[in-house]
Amino acid sequence: MAARFTLAEQAVLALVAAEVVRRKDCRLAVGHLAAIVGVAETTVRNAVREAVKLGLITVEERRLTGFRNDTNIVRIVSPEWQAWLRLARKPSAGHGGLEDMRSASAQGGGCKSAQRTPTEVLILSESGTTEPKKCCRRAAGDLDRSDQTRIGLDRRTVTAMR
Repeated sequence: MAARFTLAEQAVLALVAAEVVRRKDCRLAVGHLAAIVGVAETTVRNAVREAVKLGLITVEERRLTGFRNDTNIVRIVSPEWQAWLRLARKPSAGHGGLEDMRSASAQGGGCKSAQRTPTEVLILSESGTTEPKKCCRRAAGDLDRSDQTRIGLDRRTVTAMR
């Protein structure tokens, strides 16, 4: 089934399936579906239209007046898709809130506790004396010299202090 849809359309239909498992049908607005999945509204419409054409879902439009509509009701009618969703884990009574996380941690679920690495702090006074090193890039001990350096710029010589 999934081969007939783009990756973005698969994400839209996965959200529809999650809502159907959770609430028996999907009543989210097109804009809301698009915002959750992170795609354009056109992609949501294309995915739903193609799924209806393939007979995977039905869409019940709820018209209120000539200019106002309520959200559509999307139901999964494909027996293969329904069987696949029955194999999925049933949602808990809570909806993944803080209480569910607390009960999972009380039962031993969740993340592992952090294993700290022993690190030693280097104390410079105990590590011995450090001497500035002499090299071509001028070590920190050489900065106190007050000699002047001459820099040539456009036939003039500028004296710069370091």
